[in-house]
Amino acid sequence: MSSSSGTSLRAQIYHSLFRKCLLKRTPVDAFGEYVSQLLLKSPLPSSSICPIMLSPTISSRVDPLHLEYIQRLVEKDIISLPDVLAALLRTSSARPAVPTSSSSGHGATGGGNGMNANREALEEDIFTVLVTVLREYKPRSNDFVWATIQALSDWMEAVIAANGAGMLDEPEDDVSGMAGSMDVGKGRLEALAELTIAIGSNEDVRRVLGEGGRKERRLMFQASLSLFMQYIQVQNQVLASRMDGLFRHHSQQSPQQNRNSRNTKGTEAIDGIMGIGDGADNDGPVVGSRGGLFVWLNGLLAGRPQVDDEAVIGYLYSRYRNDINTLLVDFVTTVLDVLSNAILRNEAASTLFLLRSFLTNKVPVLLSRLSPSPMTASYALSQALLRTDASTLASPPPSSFDPYSHNTSTNPDMLFSTLVDLRQEFLFACALHGVVGEEDIQGIIGELPLGALPVAGRYDVGDLMNQCAMDPDRVERLLEEIEGVEGNSGAVVRTVVEIMRNMCEQKETMPLRSICSFLARKTSSLDVMLLFVKPVYLLEPLCELLDTWRYEEDQGEYQPVYEEFGYILLLVTDLTSSSTPNTDSFIPQLLSKGSTSQRIENFESSDKHAQLGGWIREIFEGEGISDGLMSSCRPQDFYKLVPTLFMQSVMACERGVLDIDTLKEGFAFLLEPFLLPSLVGGLGWLGNHLWESHEDISIPVQILHSLLVPSSISPDASEVHKTVISISARQLERVLRELVRRGTAGSHQSTVEGLVANLQPYTAFKRNGAATRDELENWTHHAGGGGLMQSLGLAFQSLVNWSTSQGDINIVQPSATYTHRLILATWRVLGAGNTVKGIIGEVVKCRIQGVAPGYAEDVAMSMILSMGSPTEEGGAGGGGGKMGLLEALRAEEAEESGNESARAEVLRSVLRKVETQLTPFSPVHQHATVGGGVDATGGQQPGMSVGGDTQGVDLDLSMGDDGMAGLLGDGGLGEGDLMGSGLLGDVPGMELE
Repeated sequence: MSSSSGTSLRAQIYHSLFRKCLLKRTPVDAFGEYVSQLLLKSPLPSSSICPIMLSPTISSRVDPLHLEYIQRLVEKDIISLPDVLAALLRTSSARPAVPTSSSSGHGATGGGNGMNANREALEEDIFTVLVTVLREYKPRSNDFVWATIQALSDWMEAVIAANGAGMLDEPEDDVSGMAGSMDVGKGRLEALAELTIAIGSNEDVRRVLGEGGRKERRLMFQASLSLFMQYIQVQNQVLASRMDGLFRHHSQQSPQQNRNSRNTKGTEAIDGIMGIGDGADNDGPVVGSRGGLFVWLNGLLAGRPQVDDEAVIGYLYSRYRNDINTLLVDFVTTVLDVLSNAILRNEAASTLFLLRSFLTNKVPVLLSRLSPSPMTASYALSQALLRTDASTLASPPPSSFDPYSHNTSTNPDMLFSTLVDLRQEFLFACALHGVVGEEDIQGIIGELPLGALPVAGRYDVGDLMNQCAMDPDRVERLLEEIEGVEGNSGAVVRTVVEIMRNMCEQKETMPLRSICSFLARKTSSLDVMLLFVKPVYLLEPLCELLDTWRYEEDQGEYQPVYEEFGYILLLVTDLTSSSTPNTDSFIPQLLSKGSTSQRIENFESSDKHAQLGGWIREIFEGEGISDGLMSSCRPQDFYKLVPTLFMQSVMACERGVLDIDTLKEGFAFLLEPFLLPSLVGGLGWLGNHLWESHEDISIPVQILHSLLVPSSISPDASEVHKTVISISARQLERVLRELVRRGTAGSHQSTVEGLVANLQPYTAFKRNGAATRDELENWTHHAGGGGLMQSLGLAFQSLVNWSTSQGDINIVQPSATYTHRLILATWRVLGAGNTVKGIIGEVVKCRIQGVAPGYAEDVAMSMILSMGSPTEEGGAGGGGGKMGLLEALRAEEAEESGNESARAEVLRSVLRKVETQLTPFSPVHQHATVGGGVDATGGQQPGMSVGGDTQGVDLDLSMGDDGMAGLLGDGGLGEGDLMGSGLLGDVPGMELE
């Protein structure tokens, strides 16, 4: 008998014993003896017994005897506490849904609301049982304690996600529905809090936690605990006070030791992991500099955004503790600083538009959660406006915020229109969300406002969903409102996303195609959506739909099917650079190989031979694409074939089998709406081919010209064609520029230069966290000869100097030198270690020069945290094995262990400040408004940290936000590459002189 069969048989025996004991009401003592005897005859590990004991098939209702059985098994150490928690979560209604290609749902519970309610009651009672056990509990090992901490963290994240599902970011939106969602599982939530207190009270557990180590798990638990305590504060303030009091009590029991001694790290670890301590250290005054918060917020909004409410609020709470007034003033000031800075730097219109939408649509939602009263908010807003440059905020022309302003045919320049007053827009949006009263606006800005609240008032998601159900055309009108600046975009976005998810579930591909087509054409609308939803929440149903796409048995025409598939794929392509689904399905395969051709002899099946031959034949025979061909070739298979189709066609032309005119006429079929999205893969192949070609490039250049500047294209296809170019433009422009630089364009030099000029408007169509070529050249060649490191140093010093002169409102000073792209470029080119050494060196200079204490350390801390999520040990280096700044800082500090030099002390000081900022904090008087948007669409996801800038620059976004990063090549500069021998842009091997 195989091992798996044997285990299965033993599991059945245990299941039978548990079931029979419950049915016969066997006493607890006898039950314990039976299990002990069975273990001797047929041993089974705790991890296998727990799922059996907690299976719904053992007891479908709350049975006191069942609970007693569980308690006895835990007390006798037959089953372990972490195994109980893990097994219970696997069948819980709180368990996050994990869609697959064959099914979708929310965990393995099933059975509807009745079973979920029974299960939640059982979970609540089991937590209570474990609380009793923990009073006398002795953990068997350190690993056991950490396994318990991991299981507890998983439970807190799951319960938070379950309680927050469907909640809105705005506190007052659909209050009744929100309260109902919060009541579901409230008993379970409170029981889990009691269990957390019991674990925190167990001296053996605290001793193990105090021994240090396990940094990654420690940080994850810090994040979970902080957010969990915020939820308890909303649900049960008495229970929250008990939690807070317990952890603070233990903190105060710690002996007063020298915090610079490495021997105290264990004590500090207990305080940090339980979310306690006041964040003070002995490095001088705790300073929250204007420049530090400015750096953090720049990082948060660099590239395509992923702004998590809980991460932002958690970061601010950790920074300001209970000083809510200063928090509000500084936060609003920094938002306005960043927007003013972008205007004065002449940033791209797409960047300015996103910042404007963040100001009017996102910040009021955050303030509604942060501010305890309209009076407090009114004071904070008036103070923030006094500290910022009113002339910059009240005078920009509308065209500066129009991402499509280069298209003068549809978006004529509006320089002579009324100038935008960003202050009034923002204040009316705050009034819409109840942050301040409409009557307060005049007093805040000191003049009579010219705007007004929207006539429709504040949108409610439930109402919008009902409107769309009654009037399908309402969806199309809602799409146009995503880019509104009145404060309603959040509700609009959540409504549109829920409608799209429903369409995916119901396979309503025709209306979904229209929505995807709209969003793929308007990248700025996608930027706004990502202020409120996680990419994965939208991507998962879309990817599953594309992965499982099947023809209907009674399929009549196939062109509409190809068109629907292609337009949905175009939107997915636009989003997947920021979130990649599982690796076995169609989308990841397309992203990794979508511009790579295959050799015919490597085709794994004869079907692929036939499909490729069919496409070549029908494209170049000129009679159109038949339904027969499309019915025999699924859209997924066609998109995988596109690069090979291009390779075979170009090779045939180069060898004289096809003439160039026939080739152009054939590829013109790809400009038809139903095939147009496939051009992304085709253009990617052409770019790679041009880069690799060392011979005559006449044919690929002519093909590229015919596809980028077609002699004729239908009006329906024209807008989608622009989107395809926008996705591919940055890659192609760099290849073509390099051909000109190498001098290999030959007689086609003017054609290539014309294509570069044609692509130029599209390269800025999408916001990108990567530096432009001009910026890189300026930083490396025109910074006094010191290159990137000197440029970063100058920016650092300007931020510190600006922060120390708070009374001198001089927005130009930081804007002239600092952008988040600078630190990101330094990290890419010089590596994390050198970047951290440069930052620490600037702090040392400030100390030597006697600059006001604390400001340089705060800017350094913010630079390090602005580069990525603290849940990743590498900080910014979350992908590809590349070291991040946080990891490099820790390594540098470890190397200086025992050293008393000025540099070593600065390292210790900055690291302490970073770790203090990463320590979660729950304010004593936290604003108790329910609603923070911790939901599936835009809220906290399992594993996300709230202690730091978890959204700063997700490198999947900011390093390669070209839409088709996977298809068109990696956009990053390698660690240690120098300007002159390194990479530049998206094409491996591209060099910059």
